[in-house]
Amino acid sequence: MLSASELEWQAEFRYRMMQDRTSLVANTETNNEPSTYSLLRSRIFFKLINGPVSINLQLQDSRILGYPSNSPGFAKNDEAKPFFHQVYLHVDNILKRNWSVQLGRFELALGQQRLIAKNNWNNIGRSFEGFLTYRKTPRGTLRLFHLINNEGYKRYDSDRYDQTIDGFYFDRSLNRLNKLGGTTVEIYYFRTGLAEAKDENRVQNYYRKTYGSRLNTRFLFFTLEAEGALQSGYLAGGNVDGLLTAVNIGINLEFLPIISAVSLGNEYISGDDGDTDKVYEGFAKPFGARHKWHGYYDYSEHKSFGDNTHNGLKEWNVKATLSGLLGFNLNIHYHNFSDAVYDKKFGDELDLIFSRKLPWEGNWSLGYALYWVDGDEPLDFTYLMISFIL
Repeated sequence: MLSASELEWQAEFRYRMMQDRTSLVANTETNNEPSTYSLLRSRIFFKLINGPVSINLQLQDSRILGYPSNSPGFAKNDEAKPFFHQVYLHVDNILKRNWSVQLGRFELALGQQRLIAKNNWNNIGRSFEGFLTYRKTPRGTLRLFHLINNEGYKRYDSDRYDQTIDGFYFDRSLNRLNKLGGTTVEIYYFRTGLAEAKDENRVQNYYRKTYGSRLNTRFLFFTLEAEGALQSGYLAGGNVDGLLTAVNIGINLEFLPIISAVSLGNEYISGDDGDTDKVYEGFAKPFGARHKWHGYYDYSEHKSFGDNTHNGLKEWNVKATLSGLLGFNLNIHYHNFSDAVYDKKFGDELDLIFSRKLPWEGNWSLGYALYWVDGDEPLDFTYLMISFIL
């Protein structure tokens, strides 16, 4: 029981209207006609503080407006019930060593979120459950975590059948070596336990190990962001041998009147070659961000990299940020997608995102994504989003 001497709170409201032309219904006669629906996400966060100890609770309601289970217009129960997106205990300054400890259900975003992300675009978002401890210093931060994705104590009497993520993430500032900008180096490792069904009554303890590093540096008006990761382990029928690389080079052009920044990037996610025996070459990132790096359109061929059996991705992208357009900002993103095994082209995507800050901590954005495959009719997607954080 915590008798709080201080209370902090924050409320969030986000509305997003979506429109696309891709039907989710098989054999429909209305394919390629506009389909519009509205997503609503509301959150309220409470932080009860007593010295170095705090209890943090975030209540969330996520819904599609007008969905039948909401019972709109009827005097019936609403099945879209609020739930705790986050609820955790946080303790600072453990043993007076500047260590912090977090226990419970919480969001976790590591680095640029390629591998561990909050998935904030999603109407629900992602939370992890488990244990996090970290130590912050002026030079960097070390994080250690034990995350529990599937606790199997009711079926199996051994911890090795639980699905967990154990690892560390360390970032170090090297600004002293770069007087004309800033440099950060990140190193990480985590092991993902994967208990899978076998022979109906037994499970086999499979796993993946991911280890990598990331560099982010600025020099004068140039930027470089690079990340590389290897993946090993053992799954049913073979070993894991995956690779992820990313290189993004940018130029800060804020001294120009309209164009603020331009960047050129390459993202590579290895794919599984079906001709190899007992080896899974695909790189799995089931908890990583997708829209942030791979475009806004959820094209089915490269929508998810949740396991090690996909065809991977080779991507080139060009991005530009324009500002001062009657108070609006405009982000223009072009992506070229191919698979990483056979070098077969998936398609191209163009994203246009207008955004503007509103009074009272509000934001407004309008996005349009156009995806085209050679020889096929183009696919498009539009959204309008308004959010407030109070």
